Amino acid sequence: MATITAPLTVEQFLQLPEEQALRCELVEGEIVPMGNASRQHEWVKGNFIRQLVAYSLQHGIGQILSETMYKIRSAEARTPDVSFQLARVLTGDPDKLFEGSPDLAVEVVSSETAEFLERKITLYLETGSRAVWVAYPKRRTLWSYHADGISRLLKEDQYLEEPELLPGFRVLVSNFFEGI
Repeated sequence: MATITAPLTVEQFLQLPEEQALRCELVEGEIVPMGNASRQHEWVKGNFIRQLVAYSLQHGIGQILSETMYKIRSAEARTPDVSFQLARVLTGDPDKLFEGSPDLAVEVVSSETAEFLERKITLYLETGSRAVWVAYPKRRTLWSYHADGISRLLKEDQYLEEPELLPGFRVLVSNFFEGI
């Protein structure tokens, strides 16, 4: 494996052999491996996908994606656990990464440090995400962050709503942790 010393651009990162870039993100030009997800992580992620797909099928306003990489800046390529893209941004070259952050990014916390996660949330919100949802399976809580600076902690008995982005979306937080 070759040693990488200088910060990379997203284009350089995408040209690396698969074994160097597989399950990695590009963070400020540096390759950062993503942790291996636990069953609990994947189960919660699946619950988010299920709820968002049900909403999308009913309303038809966008697409739900899992583990999709986004070129956010020239030296930033990130992969939210789940993302939602409004239909208007689904055009373009199908062989290239999405440009900018998704309209909605969902992260299920398993192995990230608090600092790494905070930087990721801030990056998404500063570069186009309208909302970021962060689920904490062990605590069975969810934080909802918005580009306008408003954030909210939601517990199991509360509802997650996103009226500006997902009109009519209303899901009991406990549904995201069902089965764990």
